[in-house]
Amino acid sequence: MKGRISQLHKKYKNIIMPVALIGGFVVDIFTLNRIDQIFDNAILIFHLIVVGLAITLLYSRDTPFGTKFLNRKKIAWLQTAMVFSFGALFSGFIIFYTRSGSLLTSWPFLLSMLILMLSTEFRKRYFEKLTLQIVIYYLAILSWVVFFVPVVIKKMGPLIFLLSTVLSLVLIGLFLALLRRINRERLYVNGRKLITQIVAIMIVFNGLYFLNIIPPIPLSLKYKSVYYDVERLYPGYRVQYESTAWYNFWRKRSQTMYWRSGEDLFVFTQVFAPTNLKTQVQHKWDWYNESERRWEERSTITLRIEGGRSDGYRGFSKKTNLQYGKWRVKTQTLTGQTLGVIDFDVEPYGPKIRELKFEEL
Repeated sequence: MKGRISQLHKKYKNIIMPVALIGGFVVDIFTLNRIDQIFDNAILIFHLIVVGLAITLLYSRDTPFGTKFLNRKKIAWLQTAMVFSFGALFSGFIIFYTRSGSLLTSWPFLLSMLILMLSTEFRKRYFEKLTLQIVIYYLAILSWVVFFVPVVIKKMGPLIFLLSTVLSLVLIGLFLALLRRINRERLYVNGRKLITQIVAIMIVFNGLYFLNIIPPIPLSLKYKSVYYDVERLYPGYRVQYESTAWYNFWRKRSQTMYWRSGEDLFVFTQVFAPTNLKTQVQHKWDWYNESERRWEERSTITLRIEGGRSDGYRGFSKKTNLQYGKWRVKTQTLTGQTLGVIDFDVEPYGPKIRELKFEEL
């Protein structure tokens, strides 16, 4: 039986990991649901442990233990398990960070995560270098800690992010201490280079955060839309919109708003936050100046949110003083990280009669 498995592995080794990687990504989409659930974090912690254990065993290759117990086949399986878990980790991070951020501002970070996930398979030989494995392992620890800490302590913001990065350095420091006990000479040779690269990743990660490129995880925007009216029902809301033409099947609500002076327009959003996490977000209303070809901020409205609802905390802002043309409303944290953007056009209310419909949220 073992011989048969080895033959199959040898025959299909070039497609096993790509298929497994894609399959793992698809499974993550359906299994990773909420960033504050025990099950979701248990999956990520499991893969972190698998990677850490694989690196530890591979680091012992030149020791008496490694010489005795690690042969070529075992090393190959360890590397395969490590690469698979790396792929699973970064696919999970892509899912959570994509749900949290807007592509408008976070695409450089999300793209780098995607490239890194794919590279763990398609550039697998490159990832067999232990020094690089440890550096990428630190990036995985950091990517997990920065959303796990806010979930645990029910707060978020710059100070919490800095606390998370300090915790990530403590964790990787303990891991390096373990490797030092296993193979002192090898870590001595690579130690300075490792520490320099780890600190560099930490600095870059913090830079991306304070430049508002990293998504505002653990928050995520579940829903956004623009309405003519929003009425509080206790519980729920009753909203008024104009539907699109029948052939526009991919969009239910029109993004062209027919407006006249004295009326209001409303932007309604649902923002998910972990249970008991309390924070604030803001709706930033921007109008596009066609003559100067730039967006101009017209108003910023702050909304207080409290986590716990699976569908997200619901809130809205309204604006009366509008101008005709293109508008966008960004849902942002108070530090400027963008959760999502909704674009719409404001046009004069003319002979066309608005066919308004109602729905309850």
